[in-house]
Amino acid sequence: MKISEKLAITRRQEGELMRLYDLRDSIAKQNFKESTIRTEKETSKEIEKKQKEFMDNKKAKVIECDKKIMQLTKEIVDGKNQVNRKNVEIGIDKKLAEIKYLRIDLSKLMNLIERGRIFDSFDADVFEELGLDSKIKELEEQKQKLDNEIQKINWSTEL
Repeated sequence: MKISEKLAITRRQEGELMRLYDLRDSIAKQNFKESTIRTEKETSKEIEKKQKEFMDNKKAKVIECDKKIMQLTKEIVDGKNQVNRKNVEIGIDKKLAEIKYLRIDLSKLMNLIERGRIFDSFDADVFEELGLDSKIKELEEQKQKLDNEIQKINWSTEL
Protein backbone atom coordinates (compact mmCIF):
# COMPACT_ATOMS: atom_id res chain seq x y z
CA MET A 1 0.00 0.00 0.00
CA LYS A 2 1.28 3.47 -0.88
CA ILE A 3 1.47 6.25 1.70
CA SER A 4 -1.23 8.24 -0.11
CA GLU A 5 -3.60 5.28 -0.01
CA LYS A 6 -3.08 4.91 3.74
CA LEU A 7 -3.64 8.65 4.24
CA ALA A 8 -6.93 8.45 2.30
CA ILE A 9 -8.05 5.50 4.45
CA THR A 10 -7.12 7.46 7.58
CA ARG A 11 -9.18 10.48 6.45
CA ARG A 12 -12.21 8.23 5.89
CA GLN A 13 -11.68 6.63 9.31
CA GLU A 14 -11.48 10.05 10.95
CA GLY A 15 -14.78 10.98 9.31
CA GLU A 16 -16.32 7.78 10.60
CA LEU A 17 -14.92 8.51 14.06
CA MET A 18 -16.55 11.97 14.08
CA ARG A 19 -19.89 10.38 13.11
CA LEU A 20 -19.53 7.88 15.96
CA TYR A 21 -18.88 10.72 18.41
CA ASP A 22 -22.03 12.45 17.15
CA LEU A 23 -24.05 9.23 17.40
CA ARG A 24 -22.89 8.63 20.97
CA ASP A 25 -23.77 12.22 21.87
CA SER A 26 -27.25 11.92 20.38
CA ILE A 27 -27.87 8.64 22.21
CA ALA A 28 -26.68 10.17 25.49
CA LYS A 29 -29.00 13.16 25.01
CA GLN A 30 -32.12 11.03 24.45
CA ASN A 31 -34.53 11.17 27.31
CA PHE A 32 -37.27 8.84 28.40
CA LYS A 33 -40.12 11.33 28.11
CA GLU A 34 -39.40 12.14 24.46
CA SER A 35 -38.77 8.58 23.37
CA THR A 36 -41.75 6.72 24.77
CA ILE A 37 -45.44 6.80 24.15
CA ARG A 38 -47.42 6.31 27.28
CA THR A 39 -51.07 5.74 27.85
CA GLU A 40 -53.16 6.89 30.76
CA LYS A 41 -53.84 3.27 31.72
CA GLU A 42 -50.21 2.52 32.57
CA THR A 43 -49.39 2.08 36.21
CA SER A 44 -46.35 3.63 37.81
CA LYS A 45 -44.76 0.15 37.94
CA GLU A 46 -45.19 -0.26 34.17
CA ILE A 47 -43.73 3.20 33.57
CA GLU A 48 -40.76 2.43 35.84
CA LYS A 49 -40.22 -0.85 33.98
CA LYS A 50 -40.25 0.96 30.61
CA GLN A 51 -37.91 3.60 31.99
CA LYS A 52 -35.47 0.96 33.21
CA GLU A 53 -35.60 -0.81 29.81
CA PHE A 54 -35.01 2.53 28.10
CA MET A 55 -31.95 3.25 30.28
CA ASP A 56 -30.58 -0.27 29.86
CA ASN A 57 -30.96 0.00 26.09
CA LYS A 58 -29.38 3.47 26.09
CA LYS A 59 -26.45 2.22 28.17
CA ALA A 60 -25.90 -0.74 25.83
CA LYS A 61 -25.87 1.56 22.79
CA VAL A 62 -23.39 3.95 24.43
CA ILE A 63 -21.13 1.03 25.38
CA GLU A 64 -21.30 -0.29 21.80
CA CYS A 65 -20.38 3.17 20.43
CA ASP A 66 -17.52 3.45 22.93
CA LYS A 67 -16.11 0.09 21.79
CA LYS A 68 -16.27 1.15 18.14
CA ILE A 69 -14.69 4.52 18.99
CA MET A 70 -11.84 2.88 20.90
CA GLN A 71 -11.17 0.36 18.11
CA LEU A 72 -11.28 2.96 15.35
CA THR A 73 -9.09 5.35 17.35
CA LYS A 74 -6.52 2.59 17.79
CA GLU A 75 -6.55 1.86 14.04
CA ILE A 76 -6.14 5.56 13.20
CA VAL A 77 -3.29 6.05 15.67
CA ASP A 78 -1.52 2.89 14.48
CA GLY A 79 -1.91 3.96 10.85
CA LYS A 80 -0.64 7.47 11.51
CA ASN A 81 2.33 6.11 13.45
CA GLN A 82 3.11 3.76 10.58
CA VAL A 83 3.02 6.67 8.11
CA ASN A 84 5.09 8.89 10.43
CA ARG A 85 7.77 6.22 10.82
CA LYS A 86 7.95 5.84 7.05
CA ASN A 87 8.07 9.64 6.61
CA VAL A 88 11.07 9.84 8.95
CA GLU A 89 12.69 6.87 7.23
CA ILE A 90 12.47 8.48 3.77
CA GLY A 91 13.18 12.02 5.02
CA ILE A 92 9.85 13.55 4.04
CA ASP A 93 9.18 14.63 7.64
CA LYS A 94 11.30 17.74 7.11
CA LYS A 95 9.30 18.70 4.04
CA LEU A 96 6.05 18.21 5.97
CA ALA A 97 7.28 20.46 8.77
CA GLU A 98 8.39 23.06 6.26
CA ILE A 99 5.05 23.07 4.44
CA LYS A 100 3.22 23.39 7.75
CA TYR A 101 4.99 26.64 8.54
CA LEU A 102 4.61 27.92 4.98
CA ARG A 103 0.85 27.42 5.36
CA ILE A 104 0.84 29.24 8.71
CA ASP A 105 2.79 32.16 7.25
CA LEU A 106 0.45 32.38 4.25
CA SER A 107 -2.59 32.17 6.48
CA LYS A 108 -1.34 35.00 8.70
CA LEU A 109 -0.62 37.22 5.71
CA MET A 110 -4.04 36.50 4.19
CA ASN A 111 -5.72 37.22 7.54
CA LEU A 112 -3.89 40.55 7.64
CA ILE A 113 -5.41 41.44 4.29
CA GLU A 114 -8.89 40.30 5.36
CA ARG A 115 -8.77 42.21 8.65
CA GLY A 116 -7.62 45.30 6.81
CA ARG A 117 -10.56 45.08 4.42
CA ILE A 118 -13.05 44.57 7.22
CA PHE A 119 -11.84 47.56 9.20
CA ASP A 120 -11.31 49.77 6.12
CA SER A 121 -7.68 50.24 7.09
CA PHE A 122 -6.36 48.25 4.17
CA ASP A 123 -3.99 50.30 2.09
CA ALA A 124 -2.98 48.51 -1.10
CA ASP A 125 -0.03 50.87 -1.67
CA VAL A 126 1.44 50.14 1.77
CA PHE A 127 0.81 46.45 1.18
CA GLU A 128 2.89 46.61 -2.01
CA GLU A 129 5.54 48.88 -0.47
CA LEU A 130 6.08 46.37 2.31
CA GLY A 131 6.50 43.67 -0.32
CA LEU A 132 3.68 41.56 1.10
CA ASP A 133 2.23 40.90 -2.35
CA SER A 134 5.48 39.41 -3.62
CA LYS A 135 5.98 37.59 -0.28
CA ILE A 136 2.58 35.89 -0.65
CA LYS A 137 3.34 34.96 -4.24
CA GLU A 138 6.74 33.54 -3.24
CA LEU A 139 5.28 31.55 -0.33
CA GLU A 140 2.50 30.15 -2.53
CA GLU A 141 5.05 28.99 -5.10
CA GLN A 142 7.22 27.36 -2.42
CA LYS A 143 4.16 25.68 -0.91
CA GLN A 144 3.01 24.39 -4.30
CA LYS A 145 6.47 23.06 -5.12
CA LEU A 146 6.77 21.30 -1.75
CA ASP A 147 3.23 19.98 -1.97
CA ASN A 148 3.97 18.49 -5.41
CA GLU A 149 7.16 16.86 -4.12
CA ILE A 150 5.32 15.39 -1.14
CA GLN A 151 2.49 14.09 -3.32
CA LYS A 152 4.96 12.49 -5.73
CA ILE A 153 6.76 10.76 -2.86
CA ASN A 154 3.50 9.69 -1.20
CA TRP A 155 2.17 8.12 -4.39
CA SER A 156 5.41 6.31 -5.15
CA THR A 157 6.48 5.06 -1.69
CA GLU A 158 5.33 1.74 -0.30
CA LEU A 159 4.29 1.84 3.31
